[in-house]
Amino acid sequence: MLQTNHPLRRARWIWPGRWDCPRNVYAQFRYDFSQAELPGRAKFYISADQCYKLYVNGLYVSRGPARGHQKNWPFDTVDIGPYLQSGRNWISVVAYNAGVSTFQYIHQTAAGFICAGRWEDMEILSGHPWQMRLAPAYKPATARLSMQLNFQEFFDAREDDSSWITSSEKPTGQGWMPGGSCWHGDSPGLAFGTMPWHDMQPRGIPNLGNTPLPYRRIVSTARGKCSPGWAEQTNLALPLFTELPPSRWRRRKVEPAPLKKTRAKTPPSELSVNLPAAGAGKFAATCLDLGKLGVGTLMVQATGVAGEIVDFFFTEAVRENGKPVLAAGPEYACGAALVARLVLGEGETNFETFQTIGHRYVVAIARETSKPITLKLTHRETLYPMKIRGKFHCSDDVLNDIHAISTRTQQVCMLDAYVDTPWREQAQWWGDARVQAQNTFHLSGDTRLLTRGIDSIAAQALPNGLTFGHTPTVAYGCVLPDFSLTWILTLWDYYYQTGDISLFEKHWPRVKRVLEYFATEGRGKNGLLKYDERYWLFLDWCDIQKQGYPTVLNLWYLLTLEKLIALTSLAEIVTPGEKREIARAYEAQKKLVLRKLWDRQAKLFHDGLSLDGEAAARCSIHSQTLAMMCGLHEKHHQHMINKKLRPYLRGSRVASAKPSSFWVTYVYELMTQQGYGSDVVGHLRKHWEPMIPFGGCWEVFSGLQPEGQPGGAAQDGDAGGIGNTSTSHAWAAHPIYHLARTLGGVSQAEVAWRRVKFAPVLGGAGTDQASVAVPTPRGIIRADWSRTGKKKFAVNLSLPRLMKADVTLPNQPKQTATGEKTWLVEV
Repeated sequence: MLQTNHPLRRARWIWPGRWDCPRNVYAQFRYDFSQAELPGRAKFYISADQCYKLYVNGLYVSRGPARGHQKNWPFDTVDIGPYLQSGRNWISVVAYNAGVSTFQYIHQTAAGFICAGRWEDMEILSGHPWQMRLAPAYKPATARLSMQLNFQEFFDAREDDSSWITSSEKPTGQGWMPGGSCWHGDSPGLAFGTMPWHDMQPRGIPNLGNTPLPYRRIVSTARGKCSPGWAEQTNLALPLFTELPPSRWRRRKVEPAPLKKTRAKTPPSELSVNLPAAGAGKFAATCLDLGKLGVGTLMVQATGVAGEIVDFFFTEAVRENGKPVLAAGPEYACGAALVARLVLGEGETNFETFQTIGHRYVVAIARETSKPITLKLTHRETLYPMKIRGKFHCSDDVLNDIHAISTRTQQVCMLDAYVDTPWREQAQWWGDARVQAQNTFHLSGDTRLLTRGIDSIAAQALPNGLTFGHTPTVAYGCVLPDFSLTWILTLWDYYYQTGDISLFEKHWPRVKRVLEYFATEGRGKNGLLKYDERYWLFLDWCDIQKQGYPTVLNLWYLLTLEKLIALTSLAEIVTPGEKREIARAYEAQKKLVLRKLWDRQAKLFHDGLSLDGEAAARCSIHSQTLAMMCGLHEKHHQHMINKKLRPYLRGSRVASAKPSSFWVTYVYELMTQQGYGSDVVGHLRKHWEPMIPFGGCWEVFSGLQPEGQPGGAAQDGDAGGIGNTSTSHAWAAHPIYHLARTLGGVSQAEVAWRRVKFAPVLGGAGTDQASVAVPTPRGIIRADWSRTGKKKFAVNLSLPRLMKADVTLPNQPKQTATGEKTWLVEV
């Protein structure tokens, strides 16, 4: 509960719209005040349902809040002191509410804005002293950016010149009214604690960054015929599906200008774009490259004829001929329709989109324009401010590039939560988040997004205890029983990384509710976990068995119980009876798996049973990987490796479902532990090298399909193709930690990094040198090695205080190291 003396408790929820909250609505708020002397700090607390952008004295400050649940709605704390000036000051806020639920937000038939500021003798509270209005320039009748996101933006700058943000003059007329609640007549607003906002909490993570980035180059230009009826379409992207395929694009060869470092408040030099007059019934388009994957908003400075239209289409890829990549059709890629429309105002138009969109390329499209339009475009990057301390470098530039695109992918998937991709979805998928947490640990050691995400997943539950696959969400079709197990496993991951048991203790009651499902509704007559047709059993993007009694689901459950035995043994909140029950459940599940899912003849685990008890014919890579992780039939582990895992890594044909770019992380993890790091590096290099030109990690292993070929849905296996699937999926950014563990040789061996394993793959994949820095709660581990002769290597290891390493090097006795060590090794 928020402190009783917190300034927000005196503030009011205000909103200019009607109580029924029409969809896709923007509201504007302004507060003018005088500041005699500048304070050292000026704490400002702010939130909105659904979200806001904050400006002080015409300068952009921040956006928020973090996604959450209204019963304990998040707020942000911002120091606006650096933006204040002596004398007249003004605060401007744009707030947005979709009016519908999405994959990031649950709409509770309410919209509101609340804020409070207190410093020295100044107090600012949302309420009557504020001015507010519904934003007049936004047209609400647009389509969703995708089935997961908010709505497309259609902004008519003739209706709003943004002077209410930039000018010191207090706005008048044009719909402005005193701050309050239109729900209750002349009310000064709704009191703190009014439902649905029963309480509020700090966001618990840093505010998002604010880095203006220029687009680096013009990629291509095109002209073509506008789709008939384009101006009447509510889906602003729909015309593109008939306009772009026949259009011819001219590729431009222009070297990118060098980037100059700029302060966040000062936009860098924008790339100037001249769109020629398109003419009646035609369009003129230019495609610009940001130079890397990004997520944020588009800042536009435009000069042209008032009333003429420019569309902005955001995409992750272009073809060799410069043509921007679209999905195969409007029904593909979850209906991705990432377009914003701007109607030019008089003179110079300055506009910034509100919705954050992940992309690398933006296509500016002038429609039926009578005169040329000059554009200057800048990308405002709004990432989680992760401080990167982890490093990797080796003598192979391909592997260096793979690490770089993996790092960039992870960065753009860190917003107010771990998101699957910033492109079409921005959902906090929890299977993805588990991989992303490991990526983050190896880049920075930051646990805050993981902690907040664990809390978020716990807060939204089915009546039977299962979690949703992502939260907050309205996606009732996204209940994944295997991701409920993943949620429990991330409680283990957090403890293993930090040594802090308190998060598990906090969620132990919630864990018990999840376990209750698997002990009752999720269990079949034979005792094994079964496919529950009410829900989506994900397991992986491939044709692994999911019907009947899947082995992979049962092994995930067994592994979860194993980790729970360790966690409950440490947690004071768990009773002795509960500890015994977890141990009994583990033993019972283990016996069932060994008795019913083991193929004695093949000496492998098959992929499951049908409902009538028939064993699956296939024995997948997935099943053997998880069985080995669970320590089952250890005497047959080498056979599993020889029959399935190593041939797969070496590119041989294996009768098995193939792991996706996501799930292969578990194969890599296991095989590195088993001493096959060189095979891991070789497989990783082969499958991630094609991703390098795209600047990010692919959702699946399918690349760009030939033009005109629709591809297929990703759930049909390794299909889909770029445009239908993303190039920015951080569930595939795990080379970050696999390169650190293989070529770098550094793996965690005990809770809180008290002990590590050091076993570098010297010369792996033909490399001559490698160096890593791995951040840990105890400090940074540094390791490097280099070839000094045909078969000789110099190896160095530097450990933080109070850390030990179990060292395994070729032709060296196994040993324990502390501090700094050097070895000369002959292979």
